[in-house]
Amino acid sequence: MPLRTYRLWGGRGTSLPPYCPLPPEYRRYFDTFAHLYAMALVAYAGLMLPLFVWLGRPGPVLIVLFSVLMTLGARGLHHRGYMAWGATLLWGMMLLLIGESIRLYGAGVGFEFYVGLALLVLHISAIPRSYKIVLSLLLLGVVGALLMSMHQGTPAVTLPPSVATWLLWVNLVLTGALFGGVLMGLEGVTERLERAYRREALHDMLTGALNRRAIIAIAERWQRAKRPFAVVLLDVDHFKRFNDLHGHATGDAALCHLVNCLRQGLRDGDMLGRYGGEEFMLLLPGTSRVDAMAVAERVATIVRDQPLVLPDKSLGMTVSQGLVTQDEAATLSAMIALADRRLYAAKGAGRDRVMSWEAFDTLPPMPTRCVVEGAEACPFEPPRRHDDSAVKA
Repeated sequence: MPLRTYRLWGGRGTSLPPYCPLPPEYRRYFDTFAHLYAMALVAYAGLMLPLFVWLGRPGPVLIVLFSVLMTLGARGLHHRGYMAWGATLLWGMMLLLIGESIRLYGAGVGFEFYVGLALLVLHISAIPRSYKIVLSLLLLGVVGALLMSMHQGTPAVTLPPSVATWLLWVNLVLTGALFGGVLMGLEGVTERLERAYRREALHDMLTGALNRRAIIAIAERWQRAKRPFAVVLLDVDHFKRFNDLHGHATGDAALCHLVNCLRQGLRDGDMLGRYGGEEFMLLLPGTSRVDAMAVAERVATIVRDQPLVLPDKSLGMTVSQGLVTQDEAATLSAMIALADRRLYAAKGAGRDRVMSWEAFDTLPPMPTRCVVEGAEACPFEPPRRHDDSAVKA
């Protein structure tokens, strides 16, 4: 079903396709009540209907049947984005059934237990807070008035003591089970959303790679544990021209394509993060210089051999890489700085290559990134050889 609007109470809102995700502030309400409507249908059709049929009163039976239809309608409103209206309809049917049951059978047989359940459903819904207060007072007022009237008279139906006791226990068990089901469902939704929020906090929104904070945190953890690893900084060659010549949408598609290519070349346990802009960081655990070079060469080959395919054209890509191993620097910041210098060296030596040669570290600093990337050169240069000997020329 299409998700038509995010507005809680309906009205004019932004039309959305069915695949458009809910904003985070509404996701909890949506998932919780999707679970709750299923529980309500089971409770009405599988539990309350047989109970009232056994008690032999047509009024509550008709209310239960009507509640099933209204719950289906509320579920439809919910899945169309009118979450507050759906919750209000569900809650209203609960109030009607509770009120009629207390009017018929009086207090002491357990129907008043459902008041707490109705309040719970009300206060975990997407209904605005001011309306929750008003509806809570309405519920308590109606039930309180009914209970007071029971003390001044007799209920419409007088049950034998054994039946009244049995009904009390049935309602106690039912309300306990429904309370538990609602709370377990709420806990499951909360855990699922927390996992989603944690993932969003650690991953780049565009590419799905780890973000800078997450990749640096992993590297720091490995360094504290004295775990050997290599760092590779890589940058898309002439990426600015992707945006200038083909538009930012194509540039975004190029970054996503790059991440897919990098993942194909990485091993189990290797980590990939977006360091900033078109620059990415690879963390290669337990890797010697030779093995790290092999990984870097492999990902460079994959990127070179798999162009970005667009509806009207294909765009080739290459990357320049700077590689450093843990034994070359005392701190993580020093490793990253050295890898960054080698990345600039790879660009200065012609791009589309991996640089890990120590001797270059004694040479003067390379020109700034804007000078290198602004150089007049074809953005899709022919493949170049990936080896350290390129810098010796």
